[in-house]
Amino acid sequence: KLEKYAQFLEPQKAEEFSAVRMKLLRAGYPDKGAVRVFHAAKMVLGVGALALGLIYAMVQSATTEVSTQSMILYTLVPGAIGYYMPQYWVTKRMAKRQNEIIEGFPDALDMMLVCVEAGQSLDQSIVRVANESRAGYPALADEFEMVAHEVKAGKERVTVLKDMSDRVGIPDVASFVTTLVQSATFGTSIAEALRVYSADMRDKRVMRAEEKANMLPTKLTLGTMLF
Repeated sequence: KLEKYAQFLEPQKAEEFSAVRMKLLRAGYPDKGAVRVFHAAKMVLGVGALALGLIYAMVQSATTEVSTQSMILYTLVPGAIGYYMPQYWVTKRMAKRQNEIIEGFPDALDMMLVCVEAGQSLDQSIVRVANESRAGYPALADEFEMVAHEVKAGKERVTVLKDMSDRVGIPDVASFVTTLVQSATFGTSIAEALRVYSADMRDKRVMRAEEKANMLPTKLTLGTMLF
């Protein structure tokens, strides 16, 4: 549907449409009409806040003397806030969702390794990980569940995994997909690849925790000096 729609657009508009669509996917809005709803929300909130700001400016000018600069600020600032509010919401939601996937990915890899070593196929292990991760990491469970559905529908596994990497937009997931693709291409053991990559992910998680701990004294310095 995106390719069919892009034929009637200029190349720059098509690229912008694709970028917005990808950003909404990463924020957890996979619906086909999400792009239209996003632009409609920007327009409605922008015009609505602009109208409210204009009404407030007219009321202020009727009661007290207001300068022209203040009138412009009362009118344009709410409109700009309303226009950029959906974009800010989507950006914050995307960052929160990516952080949730990063936190749950090492545990999901460990579970997938256990399933593969127990004799299950990679597709079965993905379904099991999606079901078990639902309680703690719903965003990660949604991504694995989408992979399982697309593979079941007949799409190539390599293509599905690459789509997941593009959809999530996280370097760790992209490296994981590359590892699985190389394992499938060269015929190496998937369990061995998962074992090595799972250990690497656990080391990265420890390094991220140590990095946050080392940054804490620096962040406390300003508050200590201020108070």
